[in-house]
Amino acid sequence: MTKIKDASVALTLFEEAASKHAEATEQGDYKTGNKCYAVIAKAITFLKEQNEIQKLSEFLNHNSVGVRLWAATYLLPVLESEGIRILEQIAGATGIHSFTAKTTLSEWRKGNLKL
Repeated sequence: MTKIKDASVALTLFEEAASKHAEATEQGDYKTGNKCYAVIAKAITFLKEQNEIQKLSEFLNHNSVGVRLWAATYLLPVLESEGIRILEQIAGATGIHSFTAKTTLSEWRKGNLKL
């Protein structure tokens, strides 16, 4: 995997992995999904360590539902209203990502998510 040296690299890796993760989820390809999640987690860790997690906000209107979903989720602690708004939009649709968004919102509101 590419070594993350700055936020722009982290954001690019996040965007690509989140999009591929969504596709893998839709296809039931858990192996690819797990690999993509590892990249997402690495990018998120870097952005948090650099205090740049808010830069995920540039993805809240992304074409990929996966990118929007992951960005909104990780923005909940710093831009809660924005994250909730996007997750509610996704939750209003149909399919697996809608279920994920509903579950994420429910667990966030219960205080069970530690992001």
